[in-house]
Amino acid sequence: MIGRIYDAAINPDFWYDALVETCVYVRCSVGALYSHDIARREPTFHVLCGLDAHYTKLYLEQYGPINPLIPAHLAADAGDVLAASRLPIWNDFISSPFFTDWGGPQGFLDSLSAIVERTPTRLSMVSCIRHQSEGLVDDISFSRMALLRPHFLRAIKIGEALELRAAQSDALGGALNNLAAAVFIVDDRAYLAFSNAAGSALLREERAFRLAGRHVEAIDHTANVALAAALVHTRSDAPTEDRAPAIAIESKNGERYFAHVLPLNSGLRRQYGLAYSASAAIFVVRTSMDVVAATEIVRQEFGLTVTELRILRSVVEIGGVREIAASLKISEDTARTHLRHLFDKTNARSQVELVKLVADRVPPLRR
Repeated sequence: MIGRIYDAAINPDFWYDALVETCVYVRCSVGALYSHDIARREPTFHVLCGLDAHYTKLYLEQYGPINPLIPAHLAADAGDVLAASRLPIWNDFISSPFFTDWGGPQGFLDSLSAIVERTPTRLSMVSCIRHQSEGLVDDISFSRMALLRPHFLRAIKIGEALELRAAQSDALGGALNNLAAAVFIVDDRAYLAFSNAAGSALLREERAFRLAGRHVEAIDHTANVALAAALVHTRSDAPTEDRAPAIAIESKNGERYFAHVLPLNSGLRRQYGLAYSASAAIFVVRTSMDVVAATEIVRQEFGLTVTELRILRSVVEIGGVREIAASLKISEDTARTHLRHLFDKTNARSQVELVKLVADRVPPLRR
């Protein structure tokens, strides 16, 4: 019985079976996970078993808002178990329109409830109703509900926590899928735990990255060595750097990518003995993606000349000094001179840092 209740915490579809078994255990005909909004006088059946559809509709629309047991239950604390027949209002209750017009015609006699949550404006409970043939709530049924009460409370709290975590995970997954950058969540051995839509496409087409078994690896050997070194760094207890390590990657078809490795596993977590399978996030951006817009932002930010802007775009899209010079039809010495001017203006120390400067300004959302 208790196992069924905790199963329902993990899978809400099991709440119905848990309620059916609870009704059998405490000798009742109807079971409900029920809440009542006091301010709005609005009842809600979250899970319900054993109640006729017609009378369910009548309760929600007409009799629930005037249920005289609700004010009496508000005087109880979360965790209390209450039987209607043991309340001071019992005589008034059985003569009320609620009982004579709604409960009586169905042959109902008594109710047994465990309060799950009580606030000034809301009441939540596990509630079971007894039929006339089952008699008033006896000591055995009352004790059995008291035995189940803490497990209902814990299971509902666990379920709420799991629902919140699932909602947060869905929201995070949705946000990551809207990123233009490919995202891989991995452990320190590069075992893949998650990839967003852009990342899955990158792996599927084996552009720049691929899956080797469960491992994420760069197509380029040099980049793969750098990636492994960056992931080893995530095991360190040293403070995380302000800027994530950057890795330049070239694909088989000549496309250039830029990867940032962001540690997710801090030394503080290890201090408390917490192990996490996901230790790093790898963000991958194609350098040609929105490069015109991104380099224009850099030009305005650092006051680059038209020629320096052309050199910067060539650094991002083409690569080395020789290739840049050939593409722009200038000498290698001239290309180096313009590069030095770029370094001076942007405080970059290498072409890799120039590419990173541009990559940081690529619009992150998918279009």
